[in-house]
Amino acid sequence: GAFMSEEVREIMTSSGMSLWINADLDLLWSRVKSKDTRPLLQTADPYGTLKSIYEARKSTYALADMTVKAKKGLSIDDMAERVISAMRSRPDVLESIDET
Repeated sequence: GAFMSEEVREIMTSSGMSLWINADLDLLWSRVKSKDTRPLLQTADPYGTLKSIYEARKSTYALADMTVKAKKGLSIDDMAERVISAMRSRPDVLESIDET
């Protein structure tokens, strides 16, 4: 939720960049529905709460300098590769690394 703060967004942009991993509501729900480590979802209707939070925040998250779409079925490594690939498109952010 820190990105909801305009001050935080400005600091991130001035010192680097912000990146939103955009996962749709169903994907987010599949990842959190069996976890009890999300205090904001400890409600009588956790799905409804998640949906409200998602709807309230997504337009602000869309202000990120870069967005990478998350897709169901991607492994952590595959998603990390998508993020790195997107960041490589910004030479001011991530330099290419020779893999030898």
